[in-house]
Amino acid sequence: CIIDNKVTRVAWLNRSSILYAGSDKWSIDRRVILGTHTKTEYSIKIENVDVYDEGPYTCSVQTNNQPKTSRVHLIVQEICVLKTFTFKKKLSELFY
Repeated sequence: CIIDNKVTRVAWLNRSSILYAGSDKWSIDRRVILGTHTKTEYSIKIENVDVYDEGPYTCSVQTNNQPKTSRVHLIVQEICVLKTFTFKKKLSELFY
């Protein structure tokens, strides 16, 4: 989330849950951490992402004039691992 010197408050939300308000963590999830919190950038990190983390995330910025939001939609794709097995016996020996 890009911010400037006119910003008075910032927060990250997931759906309707507040994850961070400024540098204060509201989420009880230990995987969610504050990434960058500078005068120009405000970001979060989610470690060990899984499919349950998928969905909308919103950075809400309050300025002197009006509120602004930036939205992202996190898509999580799982990797399917196939294992192959080799048999030392003939197939006919397995089903006798």
